[in-house]
Amino acid sequence: MDKLKNYWSKTNRWHRVIFLFLVVELKVIPGGQLGFYCNDPALSHPYTGDTISWKWLLGVTVLLPLVVMLIVERQQHNNENTEAGRRLALRWYKEYLYGVLINLTVVQTMKLVVGSPRPHFFDTCQPQEALTCVGQEYVSSYTCTKAYWLTQSDKSFPSGHTSLALHAGLFVAYYLGRRCVLRPKAVHVARSACVAAAVYCAVSRLWDNRHHWWDVLAGAFLSGPILHYTIKSLCGDFECPSPCKEDKEDAVTEKINGTKTNGTKTG
Repeated sequence: MDKLKNYWSKTNRWHRVIFLFLVVELKVIPGGQLGFYCNDPALSHPYTGDTISWKWLLGVTVLLPLVVMLIVERQQHNNENTEAGRRLALRWYKEYLYGVLINLTVVQTMKLVVGSPRPHFFDTCQPQEALTCVGQEYVSSYTCTKAYWLTQSDKSFPSGHTSLALHAGLFVAYYLGRRCVLRPKAVHVARSACVAAAVYCAVSRLWDNRHHWWDVLAGAFLSGPILHYTIKSLCGDFECPSPCKEDKEDAVTEKINGTKTNGTKTG
């Protein structure tokens, strides 16, 4: 135990979160399993696929903030000190990814612990017990007959798509409001588009019959405190550090000196 504590003390925050995430994903800890009521209409929807797949969601979640921050910080530094802008963007992006990892870990942990059946539970799991149960009988334990869905039919609560989409969309929208002061109309449109896309992703989980409404609501609420922690604590509310201020002061000084020089030559 002492060796374990000593090893744990030498790890950083990234190592710890990644370790917890792997523990959940590899199912080192046994998960829970909620039962079902026979012929429950809420679990009898057909599986129709995903409007927004996990690949698309993760791709946008990972890449969009990086692209946006690199572009905005380049403009903020007047294209003169692009290296400082790039470093600042990468610094915030690293913290953003840490927040995404926390989000994923919490969501996957809750999915494992709760074990809630999805709306397409009967279609994809086809539990053996559902073949013999009648009326509104409650079945507390079941076994799926479809191998592919053995670990997917009972991962409805909470909605990971909703939590990640709102985390990414609101992060970018807030960042643009804090850092991008050029072309306010364009920024407003971009921020609205980010929020609308996140909401669209959340709503799509309902019409795809991939989650119940309370799963989506839980995913939305779950993203709130994690996003707040990411923005306020990890990214410092996007306050420009002292090197950035010095860069701006140097740029202003250069402009003033240039104006004086031009005035002298003209005279």
